[in-house]
Amino acid sequence: MKSAIPLKPMSLTTAASFFVGGAILFFVIQHYLAPALAGWGLNPVLNLLVLNSPHVLFFFGALIAFRKEGNQWSTEAFSRRYRIHKIEGRMWFWAALFAVINIALYLLMYNIAFPLVEWLHQTFPTPAIVSELYGDSTTFAGHALKGNWWLLGIFLIIIFFNVMGEEFLWRGFIFPRQELTHGKYTWVVHGLMWTGFHLFSPYNALLVLPGALFMSYIVQRYKNTSLFIISHATLNLLASIRIISGILG
Repeated sequence: MKSAIPLKPMSLTTAASFFVGGAILFFVIQHYLAPALAGWGLNPVLNLLVLNSPHVLFFFGALIAFRKEGNQWSTEAFSRRYRIHKIEGRMWFWAALFAVINIALYLLMYNIAFPLVEWLHQTFPTPAIVSELYGDSTTFAGHALKGNWWLLGIFLIIIFFNVMGEEFLWRGFIFPRQELTHGKYTWVVHGLMWTGFHLFSPYNALLVLPGALFMSYIVQRYKNTSLFIISHATLNLLASIRIISGILG
């Protein structure tokens, strides 16, 4: 078996360029590209996919980065390099607990800092096109939810690339290399950077902050990206309750 390629440390500026670049990409798409495409009459479903396209770039970018490091492609090698390990036995309990704590931290921050959250939301409002495409309790991607189960499929595709794209790139590719630079403080640096990535939606960045630091610490403690994947997916999938409820009418 070919030996693993030694990892190279990632500098603070290089890591920051990834997170800042991702934030800028989302900002440009939300504020300029998606509204322009809507004005040109693009189908709302396609526009919603465009809105979430950076996550697709993250997903495939992480795969390309794996090969660019010189790794031989195999599921085993990819899992080992990106630290995607099986969750077995008692670890499922801890994985579930971490996911619950992450959600609790998000809600706790919302309640504790509600005046600041509200001010940020009003000062830096979510672009109208984002609200239109994500809809409300009765609509999603420009379509009525009731009876349209295919919309749940669109939602799940978006969530898949959202979670796996970020986890492969941020936690899989970048985090282990940051550890070679920042050592035991990596969870702080990484957690703050991931929070900063969400600044294209400032109020959401504030809500994400506690969970970002907590889960970054957990991932560094256990060297297991799968824990963040489970927590991230659980938090994002809460929105499926609205989608399913709307479909059921």
